[in-house]
This record gives sequence, C-alpha cells and structure tokens, in this order.
Amino acid sequence: MAFAFTFTKTLILLVSLSSLLLQTHAARGPRTVQARLYSLCKPTTNVGLCYRTILPEVLGLPRFNYYKALEVEMLVTQKQVEKTSKLISVLLARPGNSKDLGDSLQICKEQYGNIMDSMAEAKNQVAQRNVIEARFKFSSVVSYYESCNDSFTKGTSPIVEEAQGVYDLAGNCLDIMKAIQDRESRRRRGTGPVTSP
Repeated sequence: MAFAFTFTKTLILLVSLSSLLLQTHAARGPRTVQARLYSLCKPTTNVGLCYRTILPEVLGLPRFNYYKALEVEMLVTQKQVEKTSKLISVLLARPGNSKDLGDSLQICKEQYGNIMDSMAEAKNQVAQRNVIEARFKFSSVVSYYESCNDSFTKGTSPIVEEAQGVYDLAGNCLDIMKAIQDRESRRRRGTGPVTSP
C-alpha cells in the first residue's frame, strides 16, 4: 500500500515536472525566435520592417532559420514590386500625362520588369542555398530601382511611397544574404556556430 502511494506520488511529480518543462520550453521558444530575428534584422536597411514582415512567418517554427527568414523577406519584396509595377501601369495609361512623366513611367515599367527577372534568378539561387550567387543576382534590384527613381525630375515621382518600400525591403534582403554569407564563411573556417542557418 505504501509502495503504491509512493509510486503514485512519484508519477504525479514526474507528470507535473514534464508539464512544467513543456510550458517553459513553449514560453522560451518564441522569445528565442524573436531574439534571433531581432539580431538578424538589427543591421538591416529597415530594422522595424524586417522584424514586422518576418516575425509572423517564423514565430511558430521549432527553431529559427536564416534561409526561411530570407525567403519570407524576398516574398514580401516581390509583392511590393508587383504592387508598384501595377501602379506604374495605371499611371502610364492615364491620358494627359506630360511627355516627361510618360517617359519616366515607361523607364520605370522596364526597370521593374528587370527587377522581377533578377528576383526570380535570386530566388532560384536561394532555393539551392547558394547565397553568394543570390546576392550577386539580387544586387541589381537596387540598381534598377535607382534607374527608375533617377528618371523623374526631383520631387515629381508619383510612386515615391511604393518605391521606397521596394528599396527598404530589397535592402533588407541583401543585408540578410550578407549575414548568411558571413555566417557560412565563419562556419567553414570553424569559428562560428555549427548549427545550420
């Protein structure tokens, strides 16, 4: 009888400890993901935007993954590029545009097409975990953005807000690629963490 009571008491204690450990792990998990994401986003072009756009997609993951964060930011960037491209097409179709505005919008339409092509190539490289080549392909996104931006006379761009979103998100992607590249380089030299990015 005493043995059964002690066994039951021990079993209850083990179940309680297991439950407590699971709760602690569950509570600590999201904070760890948030802390690692903040660390990744801190040196990016737009820290707040990086954190806000990636967090909802990585919060439920069992562990933080740099490539997943990059894929999320690239997808958000793609959506912003598509939104800006649609706006350019709408503005270009308006009757009564001045010649200068029409020419600038036409340049932007071509540049944003180039941006989409570069992003598709970079996305393929990221899928293959070739961040060096992905960064090379993706760097042209900023060049194309600048070509569009420079086509407008100062203060006349009708896509300032949307284009700024493209610039910030693209900059974040490049910064995350650099962080992954640096991390992988440290690992190859044996001076960094051994966990996968």
